[in-house]
Amino acid sequence: MTASATLTTRSGMPLRVERVTRRFGGVVALKDVSLDVPAGGRHAVIGPNGAGKSTLFRVVSGEYPPSEGRVILDGQSIGGMPPNRVAALGFARSFQTSSLFTRDTVLENVVLAVLAHLPGRRDLWNPIRTQTAALAQAEAALARMDLLGKAHEIAANLSHGEMRQLELAMVLAQDPRLLMLDEPLAGLSAHERDHVQQLILNLPRELTTVLIEHDLAFCLEFADHVTVLSNGELLATGTPAEIRANPEVQRVYVGSALERHGREVTAEQLAAPPILTVDGLGAAYGSAVALERASLEVRPGEVVAVLGRNGTGKTTLLTTMMGWRQPTHGTVTLAGRDLTNLRPSDHSHAGMALVPQGRRVMAELTVDEELRLAARPGKWTLARVYETFPRLKERQRSLSTTLSGGEQQMVAIGRALLQNPRVLLLDEPTEGLSPLMVTVVRDVLLQLREAGETILLAEQNLDLALAVSDRVYVLDHGTVAFSGDAAHLSENRGLVQELMGV
Repeated sequence: MTASATLTTRSGMPLRVERVTRRFGGVVALKDVSLDVPAGGRHAVIGPNGAGKSTLFRVVSGEYPPSEGRVILDGQSIGGMPPNRVAALGFARSFQTSSLFTRDTVLENVVLAVLAHLPGRRDLWNPIRTQTAALAQAEAALARMDLLGKAHEIAANLSHGEMRQLELAMVLAQDPRLLMLDEPLAGLSAHERDHVQQLILNLPRELTTVLIEHDLAFCLEFADHVTVLSNGELLATGTPAEIRANPEVQRVYVGSALERHGREVTAEQLAAPPILTVDGLGAAYGSAVALERASLEVRPGEVVAVLGRNGTGKTTLLTTMMGWRQPTHGTVTLAGRDLTNLRPSDHSHAGMALVPQGRRVMAELTVDEELRLAARPGKWTLARVYETFPRLKERQRSLSTTLSGGEQQMVAIGRALLQNPRVLLLDEPTEGLSPLMVTVVRDVLLQLREAGETILLAEQNLDLALAVSDRVYVLDHGTVAFSGDAAHLSENRGLVQELMGV
């Protein structure tokens, strides 16, 4: 087989999503979402964390049947059809996490993807070398993804970017009519990202493609039309220019009323040495780079916010600082003690407490039991937590798992405060909360600030973060793109738009 083998892509398949709702018990992940992608169209689906993007992909692919509404491919309703039958119609998709046969060669991975769509796929006795048609199709896909030179390497030896290229080759080798790409740039280094971006931009124009990607600049360059989801609902659909100019879209990404609750920072506070220092911190998920040489400082009594669009590394930064994930490089120092590569329990005993994304309340424990389990001697007592969160005192005999999302967030914050930490880390404390509960969390954070607590807050809600913080760091692709005074960022709308907008 030679590199001259050609990959033929059939004419595109139109996709229509008609008023689709998807429920998981009492949780509505998608509500009345509609989408139209013409044959040969390029469509991007964007939105903050929890918007419903991946759920939409899973409904279209057949992984989840819609609770209401219809999904139509090429005029045929596929709601409730299993994924293998959807794939047989000409549908293919990639996933957020690469799934490869790592012990096989690059070429064998792609040949297996081709064979899955051939009539003889159940003929397990013929060796791959005899599958000449499949080999030709596989080599053509590898050539398109600039990976033919590594056809005979073991897949496990590829870099993360090359694994993404291999996954794309496996998808293209199936000769799809509709392609859905789920965060194909996630975890790539800057060089790898540029290369994979160009490969995706060079996909055949006749191939109907739907893209989810946190890199908004790339989405807007790639797509003919963009759909924005927020809290499982359709917020807007339009051309990239229309989406950039849409005030509701900008409100979702950068907020609307940047009202601050400012305070004077004394000269003594400014002169104080940092209690928490992160220097050149890096982290990865396997070969996927999530954090690259991030550095920040937090002084005693400060509230520092870490901002950024979803997927920029905020959660990875906090969990690596807490010892939940071992850094690839860099250091974490708390009150002069190097905590790098120590266990999470060592970080906790040194004086660091994390309020994790998603609350993570404990099953089968009441509110009171969960709080008492976390308590250590210090200024924060159970009585003080109940005074700060009167609602928890009312619900102290209830199981934590039966509380509302806002009440569970109170438990998570109270649980961390009862550890009497030197530094409190909060990861997306307003995620999934109603506007009323966001206001409650804001008031609690202001109360903690006035009490002199030292807080590092990772938050996508810009309004909340700027309302309570003294300084901010903005992450982009796992690196610090901006650091400065929160008041300056709050007053500079153009800079906010540049850093956080669409």
